[in-house]
Amino acid sequence: MTGKLLLATILCLMGGSALGDDVLEGTYNVTAFCTAVKTGTQLGSIESCQTYYVCTSTGPQKSSCQDGYSYDLAKSSCYPSSQVNCYWGLDNPCTGRDKVWVPNTSVCGGYYYCTEGTCSPAKKCATNQVFDSTTQACKWGSCNGADSTATEGTVLSTPCDVVPPGIWFGDTEACDIWYKCESSSTGVTLKNGVCGTAMPAFNPQAQNCGYKTAAICSRVTGNPISNVATSCTTADSKKADPLVCNQYSECVSGTWTKLACATGYYYDVNGKKCVLRQDATPVATCNRCLFAQTMFVNAVDSDNCSKYLYCPEKGDPTETPCPEDHYFNESLSGCAPDSGLKEYVGSNGACLGASVDGATTEADEATTADPKE
Repeated sequence: MTGKLLLATILCLMGGSALGDDVLEGTYNVTAFCTAVKTGTQLGSIESCQTYYVCTSTGPQKSSCQDGYSYDLAKSSCYPSSQVNCYWGLDNPCTGRDKVWVPNTSVCGGYYYCTEGTCSPAKKCATNQVFDSTTQACKWGSCNGADSTATEGTVLSTPCDVVPPGIWFGDTEACDIWYKCESSSTGVTLKNGVCGTAMPAFNPQAQNCGYKTAAICSRVTGNPISNVATSCTTADSKKADPLVCNQYSECVSGTWTKLACATGYYYDVNGKKCVLRQDATPVATCNRCLFAQTMFVNAVDSDNCSKYLYCPEKGDPTETPCPEDHYFNESLSGCAPDSGLKEYVGSNGACLGASVDGATTEADEATTADPKE
């Protein structure tokens, strides 16, 4: 992104003065992020390992670490570069590294393999996957709604690339949505939720849900924290959020406006409306662990319904297929013979359209297989 959007309508949360032009780094809108976090929060940069931003009542203030130091997002401070895993803005992210995988920060899902300080030819994760520098592997996900084929320069893969773990922050497209980056041994995971009807507005300053006021919801401008296209032309058209199963955007007055389904409901991509989680067919890239009552759930699989997700309390879900001639039955929390697939598909939207050729006979018992095996 080379242009700058004017946020003339955004008022700061603590004092009401208008912010100026957006501070942009590739697909990362620093100014919009600052309206969604508590004043005083420090945000990382995706253009330089030395740079960070302090969110003040008048917008982001750019700061830099001294030479030889890099900004550690998790610790919100500068440390010797050798002690910080940072790859933003580096000409050679493999410098000083051997036999490890590192991200290519200019491409959604891009990465390199380092051999004695030299980068391999650029590589890319499969469709609907992103590269996780913590685990040095591709994982299921999407680059914060950005189209990787249309972005220029640095790419913000997730808000947790720039927001420190452990704080709650809001959304600039809906006042009731909140997020939190949670750290675990397997990496940092973006969590989200929706405030209830009694307290329908998330307040970044208080770090909780409260009553809806003009000041609290002033961050809601329709300009997303990830600076992807916001304009639309077809009134009332809708599109699913690529990461969060219960969120979607609707075209209102020429601008995409983010909305959220109620707790227990997902946005159905076929009916283009909110329906009960079990009945919904969500977008394939969203996390079906949301609102799940069990640790093992169906992945969105219109082929043969054999893929399932393990939903840990912390960290990202992992996807695994059932054995051959079996589908995953969420109500059993396990794999079952394909003889029961046709009936199961009729009442489980995640497997809508799934079928099997040469399924086992109906005489087979629907035994449960342990998905951990």
